[in-house]
Amino acid sequence: MSENQVKSNIVPSIIAGVIGGIIKIVAAMAFSALIFTGTLAAYLPQGIGIVLFGFLLFAVISTFTASYPVNINTPQDIPIAIIALIATTVMANSGKDWDAETTFQFIFVTIALTSILVGIFFFILGTLKLGKLVRFIPYPVVGGFLAGTGWLIVKFAFIMTAGMGLSLDNVVSLFDQATLLKWFPGLIFGLIMLISSRYTKHYLLIPALIAIGITSFYAIMFFYGFSYTDLESNGYLLGPFPEGGLFQGLPLKYLSDFKWSIFLEQLPAIGTMMILNTISVLFNYSGLEIIIKKDLDLDQELKTTGIGNIIAGLGGAPPGHLSLGGTLLSISIGSKSKLTNIIIALLCALTLFFGSEVLSFFPRIILGGLLFNLGLSFLVDWLYSTWSRVPKIDYTIILLIFLVIGTVGFLEGVITGLLMSVVLFVVSYSKVEIIKHELTGKTFHSNVERSESLKNIIDDSGDQTLILPLQGFIFFGSANRLLERIKLHLQSQNEKNLKYLVFDFKQVTGVDSSTINSFNKLRILAELNNFQVLFCNLTPQIISQFEAEGLFADSMDLFLKFDDLDHGMEWCEEQIISETTIGSNKQKEEIDEIKLFEEKFADLLTYFESKDINQNTTLIEQGNDPEGLYFIKSGRVTVELRSSNNKIRLKSMGTGTVVGEVSLYLKTQATASVISNTACETYFLSHENFEKLNKEDPERAAELHTYIVKLLSDRLAKSNATIQALMQ
Repeated sequence: MSENQVKSNIVPSIIAGVIGGIIKIVAAMAFSALIFTGTLAAYLPQGIGIVLFGFLLFAVISTFTASYPVNINTPQDIPIAIIALIATTVMANSGKDWDAETTFQFIFVTIALTSILVGIFFFILGTLKLGKLVRFIPYPVVGGFLAGTGWLIVKFAFIMTAGMGLSLDNVVSLFDQATLLKWFPGLIFGLIMLISSRYTKHYLLIPALIAIGITSFYAIMFFYGFSYTDLESNGYLLGPFPEGGLFQGLPLKYLSDFKWSIFLEQLPAIGTMMILNTISVLFNYSGLEIIIKKDLDLDQELKTTGIGNIIAGLGGAPPGHLSLGGTLLSISIGSKSKLTNIIIALLCALTLFFGSEVLSFFPRIILGGLLFNLGLSFLVDWLYSTWSRVPKIDYTIILLIFLVIGTVGFLEGVITGLLMSVVLFVVSYSKVEIIKHELTGKTFHSNVERSESLKNIIDDSGDQTLILPLQGFIFFGSANRLLERIKLHLQSQNEKNLKYLVFDFKQVTGVDSSTINSFNKLRILAELNNFQVLFCNLTPQIISQFEAEGLFADSMDLFLKFDDLDHGMEWCEEQIISETTIGSNKQKEEIDEIKLFEEKFADLLTYFESKDINQNTTLIEQGNDPEGLYFIKSGRVTVELRSSNNKIRLKSMGTGTVVGEVSLYLKTQATASVISNTACETYFLSHENFEKLNKEDPERAAELHTYIVKLLSDRLAKSNATIQALMQ
């Protein structure tokens, strides 16, 4: 390996590992300070050891399991914050009479069990391939939770630095000169870090600010005459820590006296942590995919992360997953190998097992500043930056959840957010247009091909039929809007002749039981206004729902159901024809259509062969040569498109119509089959006679071509009218 290759691969990985390791050690102190405060403040060294052991474990696990070489997995701030909330809740309620040792043992085991539960949850989600489903949690709910998490971290920062919580009762005390000196410099340091990181993205920024902060702290304190002992005794430093390492061993030794009943009371908060953690890990991996320009298997990553958390839990470490910031930091430095994770693990191990005394020199103000920076960054991202990015109603949800978490509690904020999301979803979804198109009998016909005169009858009465293709899931909100739409249609001065209302449920995914009430109101409306309602393409499940409520059980046939929209429209057209042309007149129209053809082409009938076709006979087979065209003299045929799964009726054609003309002119195989529904009389023009006609009498053949072109043009005009209506 050349010197340049060493510099481009190994050296950046080592630098990234060293910087990452230092940050992890400092982060371990900051995270542990969230949990080990108040009654647990004396156990801060042990807390740092627990969190630091988590950083060590995840670095080792990442080295062997990461799907991408530079994949930094660490304990995360959200679960740490919620565990801190659990610790505060326990100390204020069930454990208020416990001694510090009992409280520490309970929290230590709780951390371990939480990691195991998170790991099992991750693994199950990955195994069931449900990783993507977690992304359906509304964005404002997640934003509200994270803003609330930021506020909790800020409150913990005050406890860490000032030794008291941030509340209305403590406002005056917080501004006491001695107390102010403990937390205000930390707040200023946190703001400096926050503002600097917004304008500068250099990987050395945070380590440099920490180094400058520690140096400035000691310089100022020594300048004002404080000795190291004075700083330590007045609580300005983290120390003194016990000599030796910080490793606490495994939590199994405390299981025998563990308070299981109190732990079970914390499951709602732990459940919230699981959901937020899952969202966080999926978001982080999605961000990593964009950076490395490579698709990752999210379900596999969930399973791997789940196994890592189970191992961490057995070791007593807090939950963790991919750290996108840490990973991007290493990538920006130039790291391309797992050596970065190895260096991080080595630095964490040295501090954990041999170097705890070094941490005693760390100023509380600097640690508080790290907490202030972390909490304030959450607040800026989710309360300030989102103002211009999200709709104001979404921002209202974020703000409401934040306020509930800040004033009442985290779990209450979670419940409020979910309830608000449900309400907003119902309101928003009820505004979704479930009517895909609004068509009439003028612009949309059945696939029944009719004679010219019958087409005119249907077109003239087209306004009597209103066709509404529906879509999506129909529930009480959207069903009520549908009913109001129909009422508005009936009130229109130009729409008082409605006789047939046709619903197409082909793209409806389902209906809820409350929609029955709206359809019952529609039945009353249909009876008062003398129109019938047709339901087409109902699924078996929807039919069962409607029949269970007696929707189709009426003697007046106000509600009818059909297999599909085509047959429903055919029924409407037959009703219109029957009402417009009394039976004998309808038959006369068909006879006139036949006479028109026979009289117009009487001299050409010698080229046609009269064929009588029995019922259920295949005139033309899909994929075969149709051998000619058929003019239907009487009876009815169906044009079907057949596939391996089903048959689709393309056309139903009767007296005065032609089939097989496309294949005749294009000289191709039939694209669909033609089957006789009834016994038929036909005129058949074979390929041979068609060619013979063109040669012997081209002028008369041209008239036949014109007649057929007109039929095709009529079909095209009908299709264009339908397309135009669908585009409106």
